[in-house]
Amino acid sequence: MKADSGDQGSPPCFLRFPRPVRVVSGAEAELKCVVLGEPPPTVLWEKGGQQLVASERLSFPEDGAEHSLLLSGALPTDAGVYVCRARNAAGEAYAAAAVTVLEPPAPEPEPQSSDHPLPPPGTGESAPIFLTGPQSQWVLRGAEVVLTCQVGGLPEPKLYWEKDGMALDEVWDSSHFALEPGSGAGGRGASLTLRIQAARLPDSGVYVCHARNAHGHAQAGALLQVQQPHESPPQDPDEPPVPVVEPLKCAPKTFWVNEGKHAKFRCYVMGKPEPEIEWHWEGRPLLPDRRRLMYRDRDGGFVLKVLYCQAKDRGLYVCAARNSAGQTLSAVQLHVKEPRLRFTRPLQDVEGREHGIVVLECKVPNSRIPTAWFREDQRLLPCRKYEQIEEGTVRRLIIHRLKADDDGVYLCEMRGRVRTVANVTVKGPILKRLPRKLDVLEGENAVLLVETREAGVQGCWSHDGEELPATCQSSCGHMHALVLPGVTREDAGEVTFSLGNSRTTTLLRVKCVKHSPPGPPVLVEMFKGQKNTVLLTWKPPEPPPETSFIYRLERQEVGSEDWVQCFSIEKAGAVEVPGDCVPAEGDYRFRICTVSEHGRSPHVVFNGSAHLVPTARLVSGLEDVQVYDGEDAVFSLDLSTIIQGTWFLNGEQLKSTETEGQVEPGALRYRMEQKGLQHRLILQAVRHQDSGALVGFSCPGVQDSAALTIQESPVHILSPQDKVSLTFTTSERVVLTCELSRVNFPATWYKDGQRVEESESLIVKMDGRKHRLILPEAQVQDSGEFECRTEGVSAFFSITVQDPPVHIVDPREHVFVHAITSECVMLTCEVDREDAPVHWYKDGQEVEQSDFMVLEREGPHHRLVLPAAQPSDGGEFQCVAGDERAYFTVTITDVSSWIVHPSGKVYVAAVRLERVVLTCELCRPWAEVRWTKDGEEVVESPALLLEKEDTIRRLVLPSVQLEDSGEYLCEIDDESASFTVSVTESYQSQDSPNNNPDLCILLKKPKTRRLWSRFPPWRRTAGTE
Repeated sequence: MKADSGDQGSPPCFLRFPRPVRVVSGAEAELKCVVLGEPPPTVLWEKGGQQLVASERLSFPEDGAEHSLLLSGALPTDAGVYVCRARNAAGEAYAAAAVTVLEPPAPEPEPQSSDHPLPPPGTGESAPIFLTGPQSQWVLRGAEVVLTCQVGGLPEPKLYWEKDGMALDEVWDSSHFALEPGSGAGGRGASLTLRIQAARLPDSGVYVCHARNAHGHAQAGALLQVQQPHESPPQDPDEPPVPVVEPLKCAPKTFWVNEGKHAKFRCYVMGKPEPEIEWHWEGRPLLPDRRRLMYRDRDGGFVLKVLYCQAKDRGLYVCAARNSAGQTLSAVQLHVKEPRLRFTRPLQDVEGREHGIVVLECKVPNSRIPTAWFREDQRLLPCRKYEQIEEGTVRRLIIHRLKADDDGVYLCEMRGRVRTVANVTVKGPILKRLPRKLDVLEGENAVLLVETREAGVQGCWSHDGEELPATCQSSCGHMHALVLPGVTREDAGEVTFSLGNSRTTTLLRVKCVKHSPPGPPVLVEMFKGQKNTVLLTWKPPEPPPETSFIYRLERQEVGSEDWVQCFSIEKAGAVEVPGDCVPAEGDYRFRICTVSEHGRSPHVVFNGSAHLVPTARLVSGLEDVQVYDGEDAVFSLDLSTIIQGTWFLNGEQLKSTETEGQVEPGALRYRMEQKGLQHRLILQAVRHQDSGALVGFSCPGVQDSAALTIQESPVHILSPQDKVSLTFTTSERVVLTCELSRVNFPATWYKDGQRVEESESLIVKMDGRKHRLILPEAQVQDSGEFECRTEGVSAFFSITVQDPPVHIVDPREHVFVHAITSECVMLTCEVDREDAPVHWYKDGQEVEQSDFMVLEREGPHHRLVLPAAQPSDGGEFQCVAGDERAYFTVTITDVSSWIVHPSGKVYVAAVRLERVVLTCELCRPWAEVRWTKDGEEVVESPALLLEKEDTIRRLVLPSVQLEDSGEYLCEIDDESASFTVSVTESYQSQDSPNNNPDLCILLKKPKTRRLWSRFPPWRRTAGTE
């Protein structure tokens, strides 16, 4: 029996809003929504403020509360916002959704016969592709500049130009440039030529041509450098400078910097047309070089940076800006503060040829003062390339095997950060090398320049060893440019320019742009019009977000501190909130914010509050329930809103304050539940005498009821009453027991819904009331859901069979492994079961078998082997077995020198028959050396012994003879330690005129204690030792 829901009526309410739709032209578009109301509302569809009527292409299907708009053969003119408006006597509601109609994809080109030529490359592509990219140019001021690009693609792409990320009309007046569109190759695609009239110095920059159509976007860039023409020959440095700017009208600012530090001057200039900037020092124009950098920062300021300031850099620096409207100056006086302790002789600039050597030399005040060498900000350590020598107060740096990237600024530094600076110029095919590193924000343009000695040569640009496409590189005379527009994180890496055997490399680093969250909505207002509804309006944020966004509306009951989300709205600037949207009657406040992929804006609270009352409607009502004796009877219904209700049993109200209880002592037990919109009443273990009971539910606007019918079961289950969940270990005996109310009553066992079959591994027994299923030796595959089923009743068992837990036997502690490049590193983990699965992880990622990382298994021993370890192989390793883990930290060091001591040539003077020991200390105990005398390898004998002790290698002459004099070398790879042995009949007296004070006996270096692995030289292991 169903009760009437009342005649008070309720306004329309959308249970499901229509969703935005994107379709291809010619396809079918459908908008759907679900609207409830009492009486049922009338639904109309509108577009552009006009009501829509049915036609051949437009129909409005209805299915109960579901209303649809069906558009056949969608056209571009059908795109727009469609509004669904629902109205009845109690009120009105509306919802909107957008329909987007896309152009169809370009058809595949028909195959052409051999009689017809193939179309030009790119004409069959749907997305834009550059056939010809713009070329970088270096021009003099006043010259005409022409940049052209040709793009293929279907449909024809739209082309436009940008300068330094800005539209051309934002940078220049329209009279300064012209755009000349044209057709692409073979009449397919498009081209766009940018013509700049009378180029000015501020026109220098990166120009990017963008191509866009419905299938994608492509871009290509070029660099334009506008240079000042040489109006006069270079000035003699000995003559006084000729003023090139007006005299200063006021005293300049003063700036102090410590010697060896950087000085940075920034000048921000505005004007129209954009002014030209020149930097001057002591009246002379400045040109950029190794220590003077000139650039424009991201804020538009002009920057001059003087690196590693020296006393000679002090003076007046002037930034001169001029355009057709006038000129302005800004000046600063630079003072360099010299340290008290100075180099006796500073470094001098040097030049060297590629593949040759250069020597830098300076003197410190005291021979005991320690020094360090730097190439710009990089500390140089002694090695075969950078040989560092200290002789008294002289400090010398010898750079071997010069490369183009060795060109730069070098420093020698003593305590107190006192520095002397020199330029090293490397002469070779490459005159101007790449910077050591280049930091670019994601989305910006990256420009790399190289200048070569010869004009017109063809170089090669590559990224991480892969050659870059020709559309992003260009050459003009001596200059070679690589332009990467709109860089992404995938562009980061090593970029190299190669010319024959000469190359220069830079590290391109792409930094992520930190996006700001969107702004909040503005002009928020609340209107309380119709009863039990509130209208909220707002305007979009200012400025509008650059990416797609939504509005998030939240409510708060007055007196509560919690805010709860109501809606997420895409484009609407208003929303009507009915009483059905709140859980209970009360006064409610509202707030709204903007949400995008970059975050959330602050909330904006609507002024005032609104009193709302939820009105419920029956969505799914109560149904009569028929169960067996002893089972639970479940009555449920769904409402249109969250609201409290009252349950009745045989006309008696059940206590709403108790979710569980009894109608009266010893009578039927019940449990009430509410989950969201659903209400449930569970009558527990009903008996035959409960048959015919009447269950009712009531809340404001809804009344419903249903009846209970009990069928007596021929048998019922005594135990178990509830589902049983059991867990066993493999090979354990499993016994499942189901006890029925009748003796020898048949029952059937099922596993995962399939009837079981008896076998040696599964035994079924019946003993009186008890039915048993026995697994003598359970296995993992025996896990599942078991059921003992008889007439209308079942007992359920959930069985889980697991392998016994696995444990790691060794190692029990964190293991640290240190090795050098090309060593074999072995990590070993032992578990207590041979069949236990083991997984290896490196830095959180599971390791996969490869030539560089080998996984081995031998019984309970599991190994991870790095056959020839490289520094990149280092990291945090884990061996995971079950719930246990073994941790390994592997560090791979790139050894730059095998020989630790001696670092220079050793002279040894001895008397015949004395014992002479030549000692060489290595960085690793297992390294093998080769001893030679006068270029020939020595042979061990009683008169010449070769000894090894840890990292020490010795050549021993127990009783030295005159013929043992000579040049001894201890060699390993390309390194060697040199010893000159001089043997005489007797010591020379101090009065001897031939006495040479430079000959001495080598004093042994104090022995250092080192701890090394005791594995062979080709293997470094950890875990089991």
